[in-house]
Amino acid sequence: MKNRVSISESEWVVMKIIWGNAPKTLPEIISGLKHTEWSTTTIQTYLARLVKKGALATERQGKGYLYYPALSETDCQIAESRTFLNRVYDGSLSQMVKGFVKSGNLSADEMNELKELILEQEKLNADNK
Repeated sequence: MKNRVSISESEWVVMKIIWGNAPKTLPEIISGLKHTEWSTTTIQTYLARLVKKGALATERQGKGYLYYPALSETDCQIAESRTFLNRVYDGSLSQMVKGFVKSGNLSADEMNELKELILEQEKLNADNK
């Protein structure tokens, strides 16, 4: 993601609703966020912040707007992961993975998936040499 956008935890909730099936109108977003019990004003504030940050874009539709993501979920996940990695593990991905593995909280399926990812990447690296 070229322009790093910092999205708060609440803004992530809003973005996930929009990423799920964009574009969305305000009533559709409010409906998707019923479980939060946020007021319409609160939701509108989050939307305005996300537009200002460049994470959302709008398009006029009648008296309202359509909201659609200006950034992909993957781009935001990568940027957020890098921020977390730098803040908590001094930028060391191997230290982070080591911490998760040693915590004993990874299932056998998750460990197998990590092994497969490493093998795939090693194969790609070998093919590119």
